[in-house]
Amino acid sequence: MITEQLEPAVEETEMVEKPPERAQRSRVRLAALVATALVMCAGLFAWWHTANDGTLALAETRSAVLVAANQHIETLNSLDYRKVEPGLKSWSAATTGTLHDQLGNIGAEDRTLLADQKKISAGTVVDSAVIALDGTSATVLASVEITVKDAAKPDAEPTLKRNRFSADLLKVGGEWKLESLQQVAVNLS
Repeated sequence: MITEQLEPAVEETEMVEKPPERAQRSRVRLAALVATALVMCAGLFAWWHTANDGTLALAETRSAVLVAANQHIETLNSLDYRKVEPGLKSWSAATTGTLHDQLGNIGAEDRTLLADQKKISAGTVVDSAVIALDGTSATVLASVEITVKDAAKPDAEPTLKRNRFSADLLKVGGEWKLESLQQVAVNLS
């Protein structure tokens, strides 16, 4: 009798299963590679878009204008009678143009008057907004509370004044400075 030996069926099954496993692993690797490439492309696009987005630069400029305007408006609404000269110097440092020239023309008589009045004023911007902005000029509206203490009457309560101002700013030497500061009238209807 002739006996034929057949190869075990298990080996054939293993042979048949190995190529699909390899193919599946290759597909998974390819999918991971494609996903990585897509994530990198999306990241590069987002970086490029942000770097070239004009609204980001505008927002940064708007923030810089608001910070400078708030500081300068507070400076011009603050003065201590005991420190008139340093106060006027800080006013001068915060301004440019005609306003700067006007503040520079405060004479000795007016300086003495400011000291003799014995007032201490401190301005605080409570709210502000940029209403116009281009590369080198801006306009800001600000709501300001000014506390005035009369040193001649130490027992008197400080007076609180609320004002609204329109401030025009110019960029000078990389800094935003006040070119004009005007009180805004409140219309009651």
